[in-house]
Amino acid sequence: MNYLIFDIEIYYDSDGKTEILTKDKINSVFGSAQEFSVAVIDTLQKQVAAPEKSPSKRDEVIASSFSGEYLTQSERIAPNLFQVIAAEKTKVAEVYKHIGFERIRQLVPYGIALREFLKANNLLAQDKPIVFLDHMTNQVLLTIFNNDIFTTPRRLSVAVKRVVSELTRSEENYRALNKDKEEISFLIATNSREILDEVVSSGIEAKENILFFPEPYPALTGLKQGKFSMHYMLPEQFIRLRKLKVLRKRLFGFGIMATVLGALLIMLLGSLSMHKSALMRLKRLQLKAASGNEALKAAYAAKYKDILRHKAGPDIPYFINSFLKAPLYGYKAESITIMNLPGGSYRFEAILSQEARYKRFTRLVLPDAFKQAKIENILLKGSPGVKVTLDIR
Repeated sequence: MNYLIFDIEIYYDSDGKTEILTKDKINSVFGSAQEFSVAVIDTLQKQVAAPEKSPSKRDEVIASSFSGEYLTQSERIAPNLFQVIAAEKTKVAEVYKHIGFERIRQLVPYGIALREFLKANNLLAQDKPIVFLDHMTNQVLLTIFNNDIFTTPRRLSVAVKRVVSELTRSEENYRALNKDKEEISFLIATNSREILDEVVSSGIEAKENILFFPEPYPALTGLKQGKFSMHYMLPEQFIRLRKLKVLRKRLFGFGIMATVLGALLIMLLGSLSMHKSALMRLKRLQLKAASGNEALKAAYAAKYKDILRHKAGPDIPYFINSFLKAPLYGYKAESITIMNLPGGSYRFEAILSQEARYKRFTRLVLPDAFKQAKIENILLKGSPGVKVTLDIR
């Protein structure tokens, strides 16, 4: 942030360095620096009574306190009482012309900036009005502060003796304008050792009652320290900012709509992707089940051929082969079991599942060898199935 006091010449503080320059050298000194906090010296102050509870009426009264040649800012100093601070439009326009609208973060009165300096040093809590003599290289500015209220800064020459005489004159004028108050005594403050010594030698005030500050530009220090509620801006800049605000609002609305549509699209694509993955997984499971059934049939055939090879008895292979080769329409074999029974007989037991799920039990037609078989409808893993039992003797 760069800090300036914009006057006939420009006083500035940049990175702790304080200097003075002419207006035509702003760009050469600051280059493409983007942020400036600026104070203007020539302002007028007025105390205006206005109703706080009616904002429209209050604003109307404040706006009419100065002519249309001025830009105004106001601050509340007491119930229904406001300090209105006006700056000429031409001088405000000159500031924006030399620095640029986009680069000025805040444009405030010099008196407000200097008041922030006094607040930081706990001086506004004093019972006495403060007369500040600000020595600014080629001029002295005299401003009187009474808490938040301050006078229009007076420009004085740097001739020390004239400064002292103007100090006395300003104090007398202030007393004359505030006759309703008790006898007023002042607290003098300055940033000039030479002015302090001259005030003491003139007998106006004792040295121990004068405050001295070493800052070359106290108002610049106040610009750094303060947070300001007022900011001078030209009417055309207000219009421009209002249009920009409307544009940003529309862009924000468009962004929200685009975000919602994007989220819906992502959800749709995700759903389609999940559906596709589920179908592929189901197909893989079906192929795996078919492969398992074929492997099961081959294993049972080999197993029972081996049994028959080692043990004579009923023609078990005949029953197994006839069962496996039979057209079991709508059913598939899940398991076939051969169990020994007493007396050298065997029990053939087969478990079949119905291929079409979620349908009623369908009639099972078996080969002639299984006419004596017992057929029972069962539920197999929640689906229709059949249990075939045949005792072979």
